[in-house]
Amino acid sequence: MATASAANWPQRRPTVLTRSTDDGVVEIRPGTYGRLRITLHPHDPRIGTELATCETALPLELVDFLVTKYPFGSLCAYIVRQEDPEQKRVLQRQLFSYFRPAEFRGKRILDFGCGSGASTFALASILPYSEIIGVDLSLDRIEAANKTAEVLGVRNTRFMVSPSGDSIPPDIGPFDFVTLNAVYEHLLPEERKLLMPLLWSVMKPGAVLFVNQTPYRYFPYEHHSTGLWFINYLPDRLAHMLARRYARIHPHINRSPNWEELLRAGIRGATEREIIRSFCLKGGKATLLQPRLGKIRDRAAYWLAATGPSFHAVKFCIAQMFRVSDRLFGTIPSTNVEIAIRKEA
Repeated sequence: MATASAANWPQRRPTVLTRSTDDGVVEIRPGTYGRLRITLHPHDPRIGTELATCETALPLELVDFLVTKYPFGSLCAYIVRQEDPEQKRVLQRQLFSYFRPAEFRGKRILDFGCGSGASTFALASILPYSEIIGVDLSLDRIEAANKTAEVLGVRNTRFMVSPSGDSIPPDIGPFDFVTLNAVYEHLLPEERKLLMPLLWSVMKPGAVLFVNQTPYRYFPYEHHSTGLWFINYLPDRLAHMLARRYARIHPHINRSPNWEELLRAGIRGATEREIIRSFCLKGGKATLLQPRLGKIRDRAAYWLAATGPSFHAVKFCIAQMFRVSDRLFGTIPSTNVEIAIRKEA
């Protein structure tokens, strides 16, 4: 895999390279341990940036390409997400709690809503003998993903553009597994009703859908989009008013007068029941799976294993309550929904 080493820097390298865009200047200089340090300098200080500076091991050729494809204010945030090891850890923990690595060998996996490919490349790394198909609505993001795969030499991925927000590319199935990695919460309510049955239609009988990093709809603290307590229990109009005034996260989105923009940003999340209902909207039967490998034998134990060692006694008690709620109501009301659903024959 290529890195941002001295070999990627111009022969007569200046201290700083700059790339100009309509919104500002991207400054690129050598960073620590052979990495590149990127700093964003907006022309107008009122232009917001998700992250103003970052370091990356991506090669200079790829960084140059991303400058042309990604919004100026989001460039550093995208690069950090692309290299975030947490994405790989989340996928490894989820997939390998339900299936052994050998069970993915030779299988086709759809990474729906892949963006620029961060989750797809994580899947390609942990499942080198599987074919991973990334699908997204944005042509620019798919082009960025294809360029990343080319430059980094990733061979078991392919990327496709959805023709519209309520459809998927034709003739892409069938698939053995489908993943929605921090995606479901960003689908509008009508898109959920249209897209989930389409995913059902391209899955083989017995295929499994994985959903992760989607906020739980009724958790007391809305951690994903606003950073506000109890807003999940309020009607849309009142939630919108409070988000516009008091949101501590993503204020540039939450100040929008358009409620749909907040929905697109993920303010409402989902529950297990909603996801399964939308998945089977046009008929069929789906089963909510329980983890079955190692010491993790149910979803409550899965949650407990992911929380870390601190306050273990308290978390153990919470896990017992989650075990009861899962058996009685099919739900674990933690901060995020992480589930595996099997399409029954």
